[in-house]
This record gives sequence, C-alpha cells and structure tokens, in this order.
Amino acid sequence: MLSFKSPDLRRWITPEPLNVAPQLIGLALATPARRAMAMTVDMAVVGLLSGVSGFWLLGGLVAVVLQLRSQRGTATGTRVVVGWLVAGLFGLLVLQEARDQWDQRAHRAAVSANVAGPAPAAQAAASGVAVAAASAAGSTAPLLSDAERIEQLEEQLAHARQPKTQRWGERLGGWIDEIGLGLGWGTVYFSLLPALWGGQTVGKKLLRLRVVEITGKPMTVMRCLKRYGGYAAGVATGGIGFAQLLWDPNRQALHDKAAQTVVIDLRAPRLLPPP
Repeated sequence: MLSFKSPDLRRWITPEPLNVAPQLIGLALATPARRAMAMTVDMAVVGLLSGVSGFWLLGGLVAVVLQLRSQRGTATGTRVVVGWLVAGLFGLLVLQEARDQWDQRAHRAAVSANVAGPAPAAQAAASGVAVAAASAAGSTAPLLSDAERIEQLEEQLAHARQPKTQRWGERLGGWIDEIGLGLGWGTVYFSLLPALWGGQTVGKKLLRLRVVEITGKPMTVMRCLKRYGGYAAGVATGGIGFAQLLWDPNRQALHDKAAQTVVIDLRAPRLLPPP
C-alpha cells in the first residue's frame, strides 16, 4: 500500500498568505487617531502592570508559552469567557497597583510635612516630655535652648531635602529592572489578551477597534506575539514603522505587516456588503 507524505508548503510560495479574506473586503479601517488613543490606554495599563509582583508576571509568561502552539484562536465559547476573566484579572491588578501608588504618595507627603517641623503645640508637648524624662532620669546633660532646637530642626530639614545620590550601577540596575518588567508585561498583555479576546485589548475595546488577520484566520498567541515583536522594529526605525500607517493603502504599520493584520473600526459601516 502506497503512502504519500504531505509536502511542506513552506518551501514554495502559496496563495493563501497573500490573499485577503473576502469577508474582510469593505470593512472600515481604524483611523490613526483612534489607534493612537487605544495605544495610549494600553500603554497606561502596561505601565501600571509593571509595578505588580513578579509572581503574576511569571504566571502570565507561562500562560503565553503554553498557548504558543495553539492555533484555535476563535473568539467564541470558552475562549471568550477566559478572555474576560484575564481582562478582569488585569483590571484588578491595575487597580491594586494604582491604589498602592496613591498610598505611597500620601505617605511621602505626610513624611515631608513631618520633616518640615511639627506644630507649635506638638513642639511644646515634645519639649515638656523631654524635660520630664531628663528630670526623672536625673540626667546632668544641659537642656537645649529653643534657638538650638530650631537650629537642629533646620539642619535636619536641609539634610532631608538634599537629593539622594545613587551610583551609576544602581541607576542602571533600576532602569534594567523597570525595562524588563515593562517588556515582560507587554509580552503578556499584547499577546495573550488579544488572542483570547478576539483581537482586542482594553484600549481597543474602549475605542471599538479590532485586530484581524488578513486571510481571515483567527488571532492566535503566536500571531499576536509577532505583532508585538513588530513594535520593536517600529522603534528601531525611529518611529517610521509606526507612521507607515499614514500612507499605507490598508493602514498597516510595520507591526501589522509583520503579523499580516489590519485594525478595523467596529463603529463604521461597511463599504461593501459581506459575501
């Protein structure tokens, strides 16, 4: 019995990757302004996620790796539910991080106010307590006068206001940590969420936009990861890769070309009826 091995089509040019799905022809493309607004929202979300614990980042990267071989990028059924759960988890992490940053700012403001000097009543109470403690202990150390205490407080305040100097190694390490967290969360956010959420991120969901593959295939984690990798190429070209959508016939930026995707506007009507 003869058996034939299917040929590896990646060795020849095939028409499928070069064709546009008929159901996509006539759909309205997203304008550069709306795409920029959606990206601004997404970058704000990723920026807040960068401060979240590395445990969640590790879990997200593991989920991305597990989904890389999956080609079932459909936006129906279970994956839609999972997509909403992932989006909800991102929302909770962002809100928690925003609250933590707010608490830290409030704490720093309170510390600055305390360093500036306590209220007169508090100074008097502190002075009375100090005098009582010195008397009870029988200390023979001379008590400071008001002028000397004020001079000490001024010296402490001046020292606290001095900028904290860091070594270049410490600064470089801090920058590398921040960039690494940002890239890690960007990988999780821009590859996992669109694949599970039907080609949408938080920004695109709010702006009613969607990323679709030009041959009509569903969005997968691998394709979303390719599209995210195209962002690096856009940065490497000095931003020209992003500006390419201004003159491209299908408004494809460099990362869209890399992943064979387009961004459509769900609010605008079709130019042609669906086939």
